[in-house]
Amino acid sequence: MPADIDFRIIIDGINKGLAPLAHIDTETYIGDVGHASEMKADIISLPGFLTQSPALVDLTNGDQEGAVSELIRFILEQPTNAAGTLTYAIGATKLFELNATTVIEGGDPVWPQAVTNMTEGESLVRLSNKLYGFFNKAAGGDILQMDLTTKIIDHTWGSVADAALEKAPHPVAVKEDVMVFGNGQYLGVYIEGLATLNVQQLDFGSGAEVADVLFHSNYWWIAVNYGDRKSQMFMYDGSALSNILLDETGMGMQKIGFLYVYNGVIYVTYTDTTSGGYTIGYLSGRVIKSLRYFSGSLPTHRQKTLYKNTIIFISSTDVWSFGASVEQLPAQISKLADGGHAIIGGLAAPFGTPLVASSDGGDNHRLAKFSGYSTDSEWKSLFIDISTDRRLGKIHTVIVSTKPLVGDAKATIQIEGNQGQEAAKPTTALEITGVNKTRHLFRSIGLPSVEDVRVLLSYSTGDATDTCPIRKVVLLGNFIEN
Repeated sequence: MPADIDFRIIIDGINKGLAPLAHIDTETYIGDVGHASEMKADIISLPGFLTQSPALVDLTNGDQEGAVSELIRFILEQPTNAAGTLTYAIGATKLFELNATTVIEGGDPVWPQAVTNMTEGESLVRLSNKLYGFFNKAAGGDILQMDLTTKIIDHTWGSVADAALEKAPHPVAVKEDVMVFGNGQYLGVYIEGLATLNVQQLDFGSGAEVADVLFHSNYWWIAVNYGDRKSQMFMYDGSALSNILLDETGMGMQKIGFLYVYNGVIYVTYTDTTSGGYTIGYLSGRVIKSLRYFSGSLPTHRQKTLYKNTIIFISSTDVWSFGASVEQLPAQISKLADGGHAIIGGLAAPFGTPLVASSDGGDNHRLAKFSGYSTDSEWKSLFIDISTDRRLGKIHTVIVSTKPLVGDAKATIQIEGNQGQEAAKPTTALEITGVNKTRHLFRSIGLPSVEDVRVLLSYSTGDATDTCPIRKVVLLGNFIEN
């Protein structure tokens, strides 16, 4: 007779996020026991526990039936009024005013405001009491200027002050009275105190494109792509008066997505287009150190913000999180939430709660915020080998530990074996529920003897208000002669 328990597998530390190779192998064995092979769930809001992804709720007037008749491409990260209650967003043809709950409609002037000749909004920035908006037209680009008191737009401020801009991405950053922005192969500069605008202050050469800019440690940092196969990071004097660069870091055969400063560290997303997946790393001297990998698509300067001490960004149709919500925990990367419709625009958190803009590419558009819980949430562990010599493993008991459950909190667990092959598909879903319960014991597993297993946790039967925080899963089994 076999022993009651030949092996015990404890899956805890679920806050570790996706496994190192999950971006290229969703059935990976490589990683720690708390790593996921696939996931879309929240591991940062309640450290040490798995909970449901945040749901998206449209702002008032936040869809095509209200004020949002197009994809909002960029959301200003900061409030623009003294009370901290207003900010702006830019779409394909319009400038939008919004607060924490509402996309403002009507008023004087009437919101949203159409921008003359605009076909693609690229970025917004506040400088003193003015709002500047960078956008593309059918040919070339321009900069709008809006007085934040009168809210009257000068639609051609940029082209009147200097030559028209390129049709290109236009990332922008400010420091005191200096505004620095990308303009295709050029870096543009506006110095408010001198009232001078130069849209071609620096020239990075034919084929170059400024991907992102930021100010840090008294320097401007400029990320430049040369097509999809080469990129450089440049340092530029903080006064922005010179036409000479101070230093550079070669990225080699990579393409840069965005730059982001957090706690004195410059983070960068990038990809090697000859391999699978994307990378988030940080700048250390003249070296880019990779930290974690992700799948999907390369996020742009319009798709990054901070949430619960982690950098969140858009990749493909989802919101991802990188970092640690508590400093003492290891950094993780995870797929945090759905982004809405299939085409994602801007991401920002000007009022503390992330706002995500999306469109289906047709008539449906939305500007939504994180609110409540999504039932489109799941977590899958690594595959774990449970064979030894000639014997396979047979799981006979599963124990799930949770916080005390409240209300309609619910999740399900399944066990999958043999890399999910036909002979060992997932078991029937077992329901994790029960008010005040913290220990959930299952003995009828229904999985044959297998060489490996992974755990599938799902919130598809969960609740939009009460979540089921899962701390660990224990698998008990015996070895069976093959």
